[in-house]
Parts: sequence; structure tokens; C-alpha cells
Amino acid sequence: MTQMLAALPAPVRAALWYIAALSCWGIAAGVIRYASTAMPALEIGFFRALFAVLITLPWLIHARVLPVPRRHFGLYMLRGGLEVVGIATWFAALGMMLAADVVALNFTTPLFVTLLGALLLGERIRLRRSLAVLAGLAGALCVIKPGAGFGWVAVLPIVCAVAAAASRIVGRKLARTEPMVTLIASLGFLTAPALLPLALAVWQPPTLFGLAASLVIAVLSLIGHIFIVRALRISPVSALAPYDFAQLLTAVAFGIVVIGEWPDLWTWIGSAIILAASVYTVRREAMLARADELKRGPLPPADVE
Repeated sequence: MTQMLAALPAPVRAALWYIAALSCWGIAAGVIRYASTAMPALEIGFFRALFAVLITLPWLIHARVLPVPRRHFGLYMLRGGLEVVGIATWFAALGMMLAADVVALNFTTPLFVTLLGALLLGERIRLRRSLAVLAGLAGALCVIKPGAGFGWVAVLPIVCAVAAAASRIVGRKLARTEPMVTLIASLGFLTAPALLPLALAVWQPPTLFGLAASLVIAVLSLIGHIFIVRALRISPVSALAPYDFAQLLTAVAFGIVVIGEWPDLWTWIGSAIILAASVYTVRREAMLARADELKRGPLPPADVE
């Protein structure tokens, strides 16, 4: 299998890794939705984080690094807090909404990355990207269907998207100096203790099925992270953004086959609008970044002692 992939062109390999990653996360969303009938979703979220700690602990020991290094400790804690908000709202939403609707609303994350980049980092948002953000938010309204009965629950995936966007911005800063093992493993170590009080608030005796589902979710999430890293090593995110629909299609397929849940037409329309706006935003940012690099010219060679 590895040799077959190596023989493929780099863009194709990147697309396959990316689709595989999002498919893992789409299945994980479906498993969360299905398992929430046996255990409270927030309790599943806690056990998922706990299993992530147990899975990544040997990796940390082998790499001989701490899960939360002292340097950039504040940034790690900030990212951990944002991830707690994201995980809590993601699992809670999947316990009350169709997986397809939750995944579709999560497509707004790149749009919120753009907005938060402007607010927190002073990045400029030009007219075209502003219109794309507005279009994406209009697509989110199509999915939410105001007045159709979602109520306050529909806010949860949006809060998750905002938290994920802020976490991604912090992650950008950390990724410049921190190893992958620390970036991935730190999430479980920071989120598991914080999620425990939320899980205790809705605690029920864990079932064997719920624990098994939590372990499957943790494994799928970790595999997805590894596949994403593999994809981004050989292709920029702007080239991979059009494949984001893989997560929705996988979640929909799981929901239909396993749970018997069918998304309605407005979910598909809203998802298409959000995805188109997100893809445009990501590609536009990449194009502007390349233009800025060309204006600055090549970096001067580093001094060698």
C-alpha cells in the first residue's frame, strides 16, 4: 500500500491523505451521535480525552518530551482552554443534532479564522473575503433553519467553530517551534482534567458500549491528525480545502446506514454555500500570502559563524 501511494503524484497523495483524515473525523462524529444514546455526550467527550492521553503517553515517553512544555506554557494553556470549549460544544451538539448538521456548521471554522485573524492579529480583510464570510454565514443560517425547532442548540456548533478557529490561530504560533508529538499529545493532557467536571455534571455509570465507542473516537481522531500532517507535508491547505466535503459525506453515510438519520435539502444547500465560501477564503488567503512573499523578495542568507 505504501509503495502504491509513493508511486502516485504528490497532489494525489495529499488529497488521499486529506480525504482519509476527514473521513476518520466524519465517522467519529457519527459514532459520537450513535453512542450518545448509551452515555451522555459530555461523558463520552471526557473518556475520549482520557483515552487520548493513554494512547499518546508511549509516544511522549519514546520522544522524551513533556506533554505541556514550560516554554510557551501560556499558549499551550490558552489552546487547551479553547479546545475544551470546542470539544464540549461539539459533543453536546452531536448529542442533540444530526451529525450532518453539526459537521456542516463546523465548515464555518475557516471563516472565523479570517475574522479572528483580523481582530487578534490585525490582518486585513479585503472586500472579496468579506463577501465570502457573509455568504458562509448565510449558508449557516440555511443549515440552522431559524424557527425550525433547533433553538439554542444550533448555537453550539457555531461556538465550536469559533473556538476551533481561535485554537487554530494559537496552533499556528506553536507549530513554528514545537514538535508534532507535543502539539497532538498536549490536547488530551489539557482537556481531560477540564472535561471531568462537565462529565460529572451529567454522569451515568459508564457502559461497555460507551467506553468502546469513546476509545474508537479517540483512535479515529488521532489517526485523522496523523493523516492531516502527512497531507500538509506535501500540499498547502489551500489546495486541499475543496475536499472538506469528505467529512460531511462520511458523517451522512454513517447516519443513514447506522442511525437512519437523513439530512434535509437545506442542510445540503447550506453546506454547499459554507464550503464554497470557506474554500474561496482559504485559497484567497494563500494567493495573497504568495503575492506578499513576491513583493518582499527572497530572504537574505543567514550568517554562518
